[in-house]
Amino acid sequence: MTAEAILQKSVRYDRDGKPLEVVIPYEEFIDLIETHGLDLTPDEKDSIREAKADREAGRTENFIALEDLEKELGI
Repeated sequence: MTAEAILQKSVRYDRDGKPLEVVIPYEEFIDLIETHGLDLTPDEKDSIREAKADREAGRTENFIALEDLEKELGI
């Protein structure tokens, strides 16, 4: 479900018909926040931008192989 669809189904309007507030179930709110990265700190966002730039530039040495990560995590 898109954010727009979630918001449109629960809009409350004032007496003039202007949108006033949106009420959505808590789980949908959390999903919306996490999906759009609104819960990330500025440092986390910077790290994501750096990783994306590394990937696009082909700097694979800045990444950990999946097999190595699995060993490190013990999975």
